[in-house]
Amino acid sequence: MVREGIVDLDPVVPAVLDGACPAVSDRTLQRRFVAATGLTRGAIRQIHRARQAAVLIQEGVSAQEVVHRLGYFDQPHLARSLSRYVGRTATQLSAPDTAEPLSLLYKTWPLAPA
Repeated sequence: MVREGIVDLDPVVPAVLDGACPAVSDRTLQRRFVAATGLTRGAIRQIHRARQAAVLIQEGVSAQEVVHRLGYFDQPHLARSLSRYVGRTATQLSAPDTAEPLSLLYKTWPLAPA
């Protein structure tokens, strides 16, 4: 969304993503995030953390170390996050399929067949 310029429609959103602390209430900030991106700040943080976890696992870092580094509660929490946001398990990421490279975009297909 940042590359496409969608986030730039509201100047507060990219500023917060870059670490700024604007002078607006948390509720106002939440509304502006949802209006600009369609996602909450928490969802964006979870997606970012899952992407970081996927990269670390592909680099050969153990799942337990990823849990510790990124602040997941435990390995099942990491596993659910990877499945939900990346669409692959830690095992699949540690032995990647060369025919299907990792996209790191939010998973768009449904969890169950419709």
